[in-house]
Amino acid sequence: MTQKGEQMTLKGEIKDRSFYGSKDLAIGYSKRKPALSAHYTLDLTEDRENQAGYQMIFVIKGKLSFEEEGASSVLPLLESQQYNLIWTTGNSPFQTALLEESNEVIFVEISPGFLSRYLPEDHPAAIHLQLPAPEAADQNIILFSEQHLHITPEINAILNGIENSPHTGFCERLFLESKVIELLAIKISQLELLQQQQPAPRLKQEELDKMQEVREILIQNIDRPFSLRTLAHMVGTNEFNLKKQFKAAYGTTVYGYLNQYKMEQAKAMLLQGDSRVSEVSEKMGYKHATHFTSAFKKYFGYLPNKIKMFFLLFDPEICLVFFTA
Repeated sequence: MTQKGEQMTLKGEIKDRSFYGSKDLAIGYSKRKPALSAHYTLDLTEDRENQAGYQMIFVIKGKLSFEEEGASSVLPLLESQQYNLIWTTGNSPFQTALLEESNEVIFVEISPGFLSRYLPEDHPAAIHLQLPAPEAADQNIILFSEQHLHITPEINAILNGIENSPHTGFCERLFLESKVIELLAIKISQLELLQQQQPAPRLKQEELDKMQEVREILIQNIDRPFSLRTLAHMVGTNEFNLKKQFKAAYGTTVYGYLNQYKMEQAKAMLLQGDSRVSEVSEKMGYKHATHFTSAFKKYFGYLPNKIKMFFLLFDPEICLVFFTA
């Protein structure tokens, strides 16, 4: 990933790298630690410069704004744990400005050809994602969701998998493309739900900050149960506002989000190491392993001790043998 016109102030740490780049797909990661601010033009792959395409931008931490010279309107900020799919014409590069000292952003750039391979032209999502209408031809950046979407625990798990992929060569391409397809499937599903539902109320910055604090409390104390009343008091609100505002911020209930997070964390632990189901159950805050097993099966559709059977394809050695046989 290249950064043009980058400016850095004060002392800090910047970590930018490209996971993968091809004519159809590029994945980049940008992380900035305190105390450093940056302002740059995004260009994931030099060989596709000035070409139209789609970009999925995930803000894991911090805030990100879009800037375009001569633009008639200001695009809404991407807040922490939000993402969106955008269309760029490629006529002129746009700039993204990181608005907080500590930021973590993942960019996925997708060509129209890559998208068309997996999305039929007559699918409602394909129609929604068609090239901008003639009246919007003078715009170089277009958002495909008027309101930014929530980064769910499932999306976070996929992004973690992309960042920590152990694969190389053909297996890397196969693995990363499969993850991008998963992200697109979730995006399309969320778009369909948005079309069926009333728009979520827009939170004030103070309210959004409180809900982000609630999320941090939940994931930092995953093995400690909190009541809604306790959580509300911890961030200076009441139970009614907590339930309403958390759903507006993350698209699900407090305990629904926590359950998703626990299941995705448990899955990652079971895949990454030699942890026993009982150990994972305890770390996820379950008193009895049988309760964890039931919750895991309800969420994923299979028992936790069977998980590796579903992921053997992505074992690097098996992949190598399979495609060289």
